Amino acid sequence: MDQRVLQAFCDIAEHGSLTRAAAVLGENQSALSRKISGLEDELGGRLFYRTGRGMVLTELGERLWPRIKIILGETESLMRDAQGERERPSGLVEVGVVPGISRPLISLLCARLRSEFPGIRLRALEGYSGQVEEWLANGRIELGIFNSYGRGAIKGAELLMQSGVALVAPRELLPELDEEVPFSILRDLPLAVPPRPNMLVSVLLDTALRQNFSLQLILEAGTGSLIYDAVRHARLCTVLPVFAARRDYSSDDFAIARLVKPALQQKAWLLPSTQRPVTRAARLVSRLICELSSRALRTGQE
Repeated sequence: MDQRVLQAFCDIAEHGSLTRAAAVLGENQSALSRKISGLEDELGGRLFYRTGRGMVLTELGERLWPRIKIILGETESLMRDAQGERERPSGLVEVGVVPGISRPLISLLCARLRSEFPGIRLRALEGYSGQVEEWLANGRIELGIFNSYGRGAIKGAELLMQSGVALVAPRELLPELDEEVPFSILRDLPLAVPPRPNMLVSVLLDTALRQNFSLQLILEAGTGSLIYDAVRHARLCTVLPVFAARRDYSSDDFAIARLVKPALQQKAWLLPSTQRPVTRAARLVSRLICELSSRALRTGQE
């Protein structure tokens, strides 16, 4: 298979548009369309649905995309090694990261790369822990940062940080909130949380079940900004790691209290994908993430 055709497939899949992919590759749209048609003939099935709004991967395309990215990554790594790139790491590194850690970690990481390793480009995908682990499993990303709430270590993963878990409430709803409150306080509070399946939400539900009450999950929202707006304007409460609570809800409009009895502990892990080669650039990014994570946590606590 022609590597350029495989790269064209990935660019179309990434952009969802033949027009945008042609602009990125500097190719004629008709020529690019013929290449994809030829690849489909070679593979014996359609890779894209052509719609009025762009190009959408078929089921076959969805299955092949991660594997083709692995092939291209291996080829790029081989070419880089052959050209002596070991002394000057370069290339694209794809990282999946949970929202609670992405800020300011990714911006700190970008600053370091631009200053010290300008040949490395970063693609950061934000998602909750389950999504990040899925991306690692199918090879969509090289490095994943996700959370766990168990006591044990995760094989092959580096522990980046750990934090207690806090309740955040509108100040007007709980004006006299102590620095620490029992978990049972959640019994009577309306909550905004990430959408299920989500590891933190599962832990909260299981803990409430053991204490013989149910949580009031009023809103399940896919972004931190939606949850923030719900807490600020809809008089809902939320639960998140202490450092993230202090970072995102530091104004006098909000009350923050660490949950105890039981005290929940969140751990953040960095794990490389086993489904694609970890390039020299990815190993360097991994090292920088480990260095910067403690600074990112301190920034959230200031």
